[in-house]
Amino acid sequence: MIVLPKLTAFFYANPDQYPPIVNSLWLLAADGYAVDILCRNVITGQKLSYPAGTTIQRLTVPAAPTWAAYFRFLWQAWRQADRNASIFVGHDMHGFLPAYLLARRKRKPVIYHCHDFVIDNARLALGGRLVKAFEQRYARQADLVIVPDAARAAVMARALGLERPPLVVANAPLQANQASGDTLRQALARLGLQFEQVLFRQGRIGPGHALENTLRSMPHWADERWGFVVMGLVEDAYRQALRQLAQEMGAAGRFVILPPVAYDQVAAYTPAAAAGHALYDPIHVNNQHITTASNKIMEYLAAGVPLLVSDRPDLRRFVDRYHCGLAADETSPASIAQAVNQLLGDPAGARQMGAAGQRAFQAEYCYPRQFQPVLDWLRLQENR
Repeated sequence: MIVLPKLTAFFYANPDQYPPIVNSLWLLAADGYAVDILCRNVITGQKLSYPAGTTIQRLTVPAAPTWAAYFRFLWQAWRQADRNASIFVGHDMHGFLPAYLLARRKRKPVIYHCHDFVIDNARLALGGRLVKAFEQRYARQADLVIVPDAARAAVMARALGLERPPLVVANAPLQANQASGDTLRQALARLGLQFEQVLFRQGRIGPGHALENTLRSMPHWADERWGFVVMGLVEDAYRQALRQLAQEMGAAGRFVILPPVAYDQVAAYTPAAAAGHALYDPIHVNNQHITTASNKIMEYLAAGVPLLVSDRPDLRRFVDRYHCGLAADETSPASIAQAVNQLLGDPAGARQMGAAGQRAFQAEYCYPRQFQPVLDWLRLQENR
């Protein structure tokens, strides 16, 4: 009987909603690793299929983000984790704590894969500050730190006093998007809607994504046959607020919120878009340094869809380098409208941008290329 090398990972959230975790599991499985993930049992109704050799242990933890809930997660994870793993992995600071403790107890390597970095401790409750203090003290002792964006990695390295720079692994899909169907337009048709061009945003819908200013820009769009479509999880109150704003802007008939679909179905919707909305308000460090950490930016690239990004240095350099989109000031409806009019008003130019972005994805950003240094590092550990 062949025994696969084993990784035990911890995540204080639902991996179904984190594409880089899902994609890494497929690559680890293809490279001969078994992975056991202990996570919170967050019900979304969108569970994914995972590769053979992967076990998802969904621990029953109270939904409220309290210290007691986290302690229960730690207790269950400590009792149920496979301690015979060759390497332990902590996703974000809440997952790093149990991963580090078990790794040190078993004298095994530990990986800290930080998807979302917290730098403003004042926003944290007492429990969160304690976990943050643990990260501050012990993250520098991790054998490998993985961060999805270079600028964010630099901030994190300074804040945590890391002795070695983190490994940057972009949050990208596994492969170029080959979908060519009309899934997005079919979904709109079921609602009795048809737009000549669509500005599309996929992923969680919430504050910090410049959706309000994009709606305020719509009266200045050059063609009333263009629509703004968003798709993803959204809280009812925020959904209603967006719809109310669209009504006030006279754009209610051109703004659509589609229900979320599982991650492995999102790719079918993206290619029909004329442009991909990737504006971010700089409300915290992760939004400030988002370029290759943004799943949607990478997914738009994979689908050959041109980008609409915020006009900040890292994002502007990215779209200028690859000629794959335009930047707009997310605080200015007029600036957003100008970029939308250029992207949607010049379909041929937009297609050229999209094709350039897809070439960049295939050459540099597809996840197998991005994740290969992690697999190389794992093999080195096995040979020691």
